[in-house]
Amino acid sequence: MNEASNINEVWKQAKVAAAFLNERSLSIPDRPRQLDVLLRVLRRDSPGRFLDLGCGDGLLLATVLEAFPSSTGEALDFSPPMLEQARHRLSTFGARARVVEADLQSPDWRNSVSGPYDAVVSGFAIHHLTDGRKRALYAEILELLTPGGAFVNCEHVSSPSAGIEKLFDDAMADHLWQRRTQRGETVTRDQVLHEFLTRPDRAANICAPVEAQCQWLRDVGYREVDCFWKYFELAIFGGRKTN
Repeated sequence: MNEASNINEVWKQAKVAAAFLNERSLSIPDRPRQLDVLLRVLRRDSPGRFLDLGCGDGLLLATVLEAFPSSTGEALDFSPPMLEQARHRLSTFGARARVVEADLQSPDWRNSVSGPYDAVVSGFAIHHLTDGRKRALYAEILELLTPGGAFVNCEHVSSPSAGIEKLFDDAMADHLWQRRTQRGETVTRDQVLHEFLTRPDRAANICAPVEAQCQWLRDVGYREVDCFWKYFELAIFGGRKTN
């Protein structure tokens, strides 16, 4: 097992996965805006079949299935605690949603899904892969898209310098401290920053610049590639398969 595989085992630990699931809406700034941007990109073609890669608790797939009532989708993850939450969230969609267990670190994940898809989405998952595996995955996704289909990645990307990374860390600490105090917690801003910087999943992050990832998409054949939204190290980017 390679280093990335060892690091990503953290997501199979129930305690770590539960902490992420319970705090997801709390920990991500401007989440409603991000979902709005995602849907605006997807609405251009009113896709009918979706794939959510690294689905976590199934939030993205649930969002698009709600937005497109005649659509269907598959949600893929490798973490049993995440998959359990995804099945629970997506159960309200009945046969419209299918949950699949597979690991994006291997190209064999494609054997677990039933493409092609009109759109592929991912939320804060692909940054756990090595850069080489990211590039390969983007090409694998392209092969599964229908002509004109979109890939939209809501992702954690790297900062171009240590100074800008600190701006992101400080912005996250401010956001988390505000949200937690609003919930009635007695916690200091310094404590929140410390917990953010020492969280157990931090070691699993292998972030890459959004500019580089957009170029990787172009290199493997995507068109209309763009970064649609960005807040320091949080970004939404993607592209389309040619018709």
